Amino acid sequence: MTVPPLPPTCSKGSQSRYDVIVVGSGIGGAVAAGLLARRGRSVLVIEKNHSLGGILASYTRDGFKIDVGSHLISRGDKGPIGHLLREFGLAGPRFIRHRIPVRSRGMFDIAAPEKRHQLPAYALEAARKLGLSASEMAGLGRMLFQVFTLTERELRHWDRRTLDDFVREHTDNPGAYFLFSFLASIFFVLPPWQVSAGEAVRCLRWVIRAYSLSYVEGGMDSIIHALLGPVAPSGGEIVTGARVEAIVEHRDELSVVTEDGREYSAPVVVCNLAPRDTLPLLDESALPTDWVERVRSVRGSGNAHQIKFALRRPLIEEGCLIAGVSLSGHTLADLSLDLMRDTVTAIDAGRVSDPMAIYAPVPTNYDASLGPDGKQLVVASIYGPLRSDPADPPEVWRERVLAAFASILPGFWQELEWVEWTSVPDVGLWMGKSNNAAISNGQWPGQVGADRLPVVTPVPGLFFAGDGAGGRGIGTELATVSGMEAVAAIEALSSGRRAA
Repeated sequence: MTVPPLPPTCSKGSQSRYDVIVVGSGIGGAVAAGLLARRGRSVLVIEKNHSLGGILASYTRDGFKIDVGSHLISRGDKGPIGHLLREFGLAGPRFIRHRIPVRSRGMFDIAAPEKRHQLPAYALEAARKLGLSASEMAGLGRMLFQVFTLTERELRHWDRRTLDDFVREHTDNPGAYFLFSFLASIFFVLPPWQVSAGEAVRCLRWVIRAYSLSYVEGGMDSIIHALLGPVAPSGGEIVTGARVEAIVEHRDELSVVTEDGREYSAPVVVCNLAPRDTLPLLDESALPTDWVERVRSVRGSGNAHQIKFALRRPLIEEGCLIAGVSLSGHTLADLSLDLMRDTVTAIDAGRVSDPMAIYAPVPTNYDASLGPDGKQLVVASIYGPLRSDPADPPEVWRERVLAAFASILPGFWQELEWVEWTSVPDVGLWMGKSNNAAISNGQWPGQVGADRLPVVTPVPGLFFAGDGAGGRGIGTELATVSGMEAVAAIEALSSGRRAA
């Protein structure tokens, strides 16, 4: 085992001043804190929850270690997180791959291959199952060719157009549209007519080239523990269970005030919060009006209900199950673009959708130590409404989701040991996001790349890190890159001060 230890935490800082204060211990904040600590800065990390990691945090039940969210790392050790752990000189946590990376069940049943070179055969099998004609297969082939040959300049053009636009240029076959757009947009928690085509194509290209979809040994919070490892040795501290109430400018420093009245100061503060939720912590009257308006205009992504359940014996052989499940009997023959739009409209209103979109990593298929011997843990996301007043109450959603799993997993009810349900608003509360979005700054056209809110703010010494500003990529990797950008901006600022 190469699982890093939990870094030391405390309920309050022992000092009043640090070189850097990081608000929030999600992956963006952990990246910034760890990098700055490795460079000799004393860093105070303040986390409102009692567990580290934000949505990557964990808890235990009946011998299982359970992730708060549902996660896989899209590029594994070949992506930015792996790069950082190697930079830190760490042997772990290890990234673990599975021989069946993903399997689709329900309306469309097919398993992704273990090796990248097997993908062409997989694509042909998918085309046959979809019943594509020769001309439709040729259009799909041209689209896949573009995925790998578009130049960066062409991708920047597509950054401001939707994935729906991109796919429709090549195919109008509902099955082909659904399969490609689902694979290209699922990780952005947005439907294809809302997600940026440039971002989706760019990330799909990265994922396929790396072909290293991975889970993490010891659970997802092992990444956070590894990144925060340098904080204490460099003279910093990690405070948990403390909510930040205000960030106040004082000459050349910023003061961070917690809800218990304690005040800590530093020349640099990194906020691993949604930018919209940082505004109430600041004196808005002193902020540039255009910047405040820009922050408030940022649109988030969708989100998902979380359902965790334990099985007395394994029923899922793949590393990750994805599914479009219709309890009313819809099949591939019924699939249409109108049905897809109706499904999203229903979810926005808070009605249980049909079909239902399921994303379900199986952590114990990667690391058996995360549960008792012979048992299986599933941590699933179900695309759900952001609203707190859904048309269908949580118990209806829970009942229908369990029925969906039972329809695709023979023996489900007999082997179900326990189940936990967390609604989207409760997930948002844990993350501290008032908009309940999975990704604070959703990857819509006009909100990616150069159009994305930058990590640098107009408040001297204040920076963002995480999914709300900067960065590029999928989920945890997006927030990781944002944290790296924040550190680069802080180092550039420090170099400028030294030069002056």
